[in-house]
Amino acid sequence: MSTSIPGHVLDASAPDLQQSDPPITSLHLYRRLFQGRKHLFAPSDTSSADYFIENPVPHKHHGSWKPVFYRGDNPKYTPTATVIGRAFRTAMWSSFRLWLGDGVREVLENEARAKAKRKAARKAKCRKVFGLKPKPPKEPLEDEKEVLGKVVVVEMRRRGLFTRKFDWEVDGVQYRWSGTRMFSTGPMKGVKGWTHDLKLVRKSDNAVIATFEKGRWASYSKSIRSGGPPNKKKLLIGKLQISSLSATSNVAAPLSETGHPALSNIQGRIDDALSGTPKIDEQDLNLHGFHAGNLTADAIALTCWIVVEAEHRLRYKVLDILEEIGESAGG
Repeated sequence: MSTSIPGHVLDASAPDLQQSDPPITSLHLYRRLFQGRKHLFAPSDTSSADYFIENPVPHKHHGSWKPVFYRGDNPKYTPTATVIGRAFRTAMWSSFRLWLGDGVREVLENEARAKAKRKAARKAKCRKVFGLKPKPPKEPLEDEKEVLGKVVVVEMRRRGLFTRKFDWEVDGVQYRWSGTRMFSTGPMKGVKGWTHDLKLVRKSDNAVIATFEKGRWASYSKSIRSGGPPNKKKLLIGKLQISSLSATSNVAAPLSETGHPALSNIQGRIDDALSGTPKIDEQDLNLHGFHAGNLTADAIALTCWIVVEAEHRLRYKVLDILEEIGESAGG
């Protein structure tokens, strides 16, 4: 798997910043299943995962791309894993919307309860049409419950179609993922398009908050086998290092009632109308709920995975379009 952008479209006009602070968190990104249906962040090859990502449909149409993020290891084998986020995207991988917080699990449970009610109502209506007696559902139906955990919205947008810059904001602090050559060595250090690495910059003072060093030949390396669950086999993609979580140098921007930054709320709605980003159900937002982890650290890890995935998928977008055209033509 390759996540680089070709040299003629890589935007690397700005000089690279050097990471001065030692990393406080170091996580390895692994691909768990073929085609990227599952990923995980773990401190080492033998450690349990800190974050786990399930994405049943990693490609094809944007409407079916709905990854779910967990704090903890593989939820199939780890009952303590907690849902902390889910994401949506636009058709050309240019805009993303991430629901983040411990309350996302409650939101998904409420959606499952509402779906079960609609399904039971359809079955009851169908039985009535054919003159059959009412039949109670196999499992009791539950009413939707109040969301107590924190649920915030993190919006991330690509700054141009052919750039590696992704801007996003959390807790009033603005960040930017972009390409970097700080890990390049030798004669390739000045070559644009060669590096696959990323850096996260706090926009207020241009401080490097995190870096992601991607293995260029990760797709051709052997998988790491543990011999048993929760992750029998995984492929190393790269290394995420977080050097700072402080936001004291930035002035927090006020939030509107919808959870969007107040100054960019109008522009965000215009962009959403043009791009087709799914709208947020405002009743699910809970800006003052509880969140067990560090919201900024969670956002850094999850946005890092989104950027790596977006760069990889965008390279094959043309091939996907040609494949769909061939299928539609009966080829």
